[in-house]
Amino acid sequence: MSSSDAAVSSKASPDGRCAGACALYATDESNYRQFPVGVAFPRTTDDVIEIVRCSREHGVPILPRGAGTSLAGQCCNVALVIDASRHLREILSIDPERKTARVQPGLVLDDLQRAIKPYGLMYGPDPATHAWCTSAG
Repeated sequence: MSSSDAAVSSKASPDGRCAGACALYATDESNYRQFPVGVAFPRTTDDVIEIVRCSREHGVPILPRGAGTSLAGQCCNVALVIDASRHLREILSIDPERKTARVQPGLVLDDLQRAIKPYGLMYGPDPATHAWCTSAG
């Protein structure tokens, strides 16, 4: 994986963990604080596959994450955070007859709602964070 395919935070704090960008991922909308071991920003599905493969090979836990709007702490942990919200934000397909949509994990809920509204569809649930929450969490 080249640096142009996916960026991974490489700045380390004195204890060897990432700093800077990683501090932003130590929390969500809950009261929990867990400093991640790193943050990856995949640009493609192949990047995600490679990040997961490499993490598994080295025994590093992974934590997929979107906008970090969860209220119960499920998107912060001591793990490699895979942030899909930066680059993986596309609607792949909408099938109005089957009432299904295929989306990338970083897609914002309001963007999906706007795309399916012409078909008379709505995605539920409808959380208060609909303007910025993503399908990845």
